[in-house]
Amino acid sequence: MPEHVRRDHADPHGPGASAQAVIGPNAALQLAAAMTALSGLREAERLFERAGLSRWLSSPPGDMVPVSDVEHLYSVLYRDWPATAAALCADAGRRTADYVIANRIPAFARGLLRMLPAGLAAPLLARAVARNAWTFTGTGRLKLHFGQPLTFVLEGHALALAGCPWHRAVFCRLFRVLVSPQATVRHVPAVGPGGPGDLLIVAWSRPQNP
Repeated sequence: MPEHVRRDHADPHGPGASAQAVIGPNAALQLAAAMTALSGLREAERLFERAGLSRWLSSPPGDMVPVSDVEHLYSVLYRDWPATAAALCADAGRRTADYVIANRIPAFARGLLRMLPAGLAAPLLARAVARNAWTFTGTGRLKLHFGQPLTFVLEGHALALAGCPWHRAVFCRLFRVLVSPQATVRHVPAVGPGGPGDLLIVAWSRPQNP
């Protein structure tokens, strides 16, 4: 029976420190970078202006930000840039993963994960993601089922947009860089006792032909 790990949202300053749900600023800042790369700085400025968050471009936040602001930013993206919204979410997710790899995972841990066989590295990385889920789950929850493949279950997540392009890109980049270049992440909608959710199924070896 696969081991089951649950990581509910936690405030970084401890229980009860803040009543407002928060999320890591990269959810917004890397979207600005993605929009700038695809369409230019002016389009990124337009997006943040329409979301009422221009201040984040002139003075990027270094701490956790309100989930409601980030959720509104992405709703404006999907409303006003529907043709490119999913691609921008995916690029923002890849950029977020690159930031995490470079700035949040110690060099020793990166080296160890890359040295280990994928079957050992994958659950270690998955545990690290689960332990730090509060940085990106906001008001949502993350559950983890171990096995081959691994399954992450997202419930009540503000950025669980259609097909979860942001999360798929984050997880895929992390596992491809640190576990196996063949890693894939598949999304499946889910309904369970906790309500509607999203399954992110992570595999790290190419399936064999029958």
